[in-house]
Amino acid sequence: MRLLLPLLMGLSCMAAAAADGACMSDEASAVRALNALRAQAQTCGGRLWPAAPALRWQATLGNAARRYAQELAAQDRLDHVGADGATLRTRLREAGYVMRLSGENLAGGPETLDEVLALWLASPAHCENLMGADFQEFGLACVSGPGRLQRYWVLQLGSPASAPRSSPGRSP
Repeated sequence: MRLLLPLLMGLSCMAAAAADGACMSDEASAVRALNALRAQAQTCGGRLWPAAPALRWQATLGNAARRYAQELAAQDRLDHVGADGATLRTRLREAGYVMRLSGENLAGGPETLDEVLALWLASPAHCENLMGADFQEFGLACVSGPGRLQRYWVLQLGSPASAPRSSPGRSP
């Protein structure tokens, strides 16, 4: 029974996502893809970043990412500051995520998770977020929209306020 409840919750989240224009298949695929990427050293803008610890899916971050992806799709824009002036910190606080550290990657256009990860790896700042060893949790969403970009990806990374730093001096 303990295994069935998370499975049913995941399926209900996927059904809700499909109803609101989501273009990402499932959380488990995102966890596998991000952790496979982080398991290998990556070069971000000429700097070699060592392999980073695995991330875990965090539902509050996932929901916040989905809401922000929906906002971006509705406005057909990519910006880390919302139309109401809300920053990532503001959005996460309003979602109930108490963080020590946060980061956000946005993209518009890629059709698949592999494509968006490749795009982020090619951008030094986005790559650094992907490889940040201090990040412990994430939420990822992709929402389809009618605008010029058609797909709006939001990755929110975080470490809860109670989490210890894994590598002093790292502050994305």
